[in-house]
Amino acid sequence: MKVQTINFRDFMDNKWRKPAAYSMPVYSFGFTWASFFHMSPEIAGAYFLVSAVGLTAILSNVLENHFASQGADHVAEIISKAASVLLPTTFFTFILLFLWRLAS
Repeated sequence: MKVQTINFRDFMDNKWRKPAAYSMPVYSFGFTWASFFHMSPEIAGAYFLVSAVGLTAILSNVLENHFASQGADHVAEIISKAASVLLPTTFFTFILLFLWRLAS
């Protein structure tokens, strides 16, 4: 076992630092920022699919809660009905677009 001697004044002045522990870099798992920004069109389409459906769901929920809290229940109900149609439509449209790009 290796023993390290530290000057007491350096320790009290917080000038001493513990040896840095070894940390594995992120890119060792196959992820790099360059590969993220230079993705294939198929992967970009998949990200677009997830983003569009997620944004539609989040935006409809935020608007519905806002109008319901303001007392405009009829507007919140319209948004709820529109979201129940728009979410599956958006999902299936973008999944078909994704499969069409994947096949061609």
